[in-house]
Amino acid sequence: MNLNEESLQKIAELSRLKIDPKDIQNFLTDFNKVLNYVDTITELNVSSVSDEDLYPNEGNSLRADKAQEGLSRSQIESFAPSFQNGYFVVPKVIET
Repeated sequence: MNLNEESLQKIAELSRLKIDPKDIQNFLTDFNKVLNYVDTITELNVSSVSDEDLYPNEGNSLRADKAQEGLSRSQIESFAPSFQNGYFVVPKVIET
């Protein structure tokens, strides 16, 4: 499969890319190399590959969810640049 200049321009338009006319040939060459590579991948025989090969069932690899001691209010306050009446004070970002 080879991409032509008209198709490249359409892809560029849909992608909102501006391609300098002097670079079109370079883009066509590179894009066609990618398309040819993808074509070779589709020719691979993968009939012997099973779902288990692609998606091994290794179970949950996350840590156990167990309760533990949290941070104290004074520790939390020490992290904040500004903390008043039990709340973080942040700059106003929405005008009302």
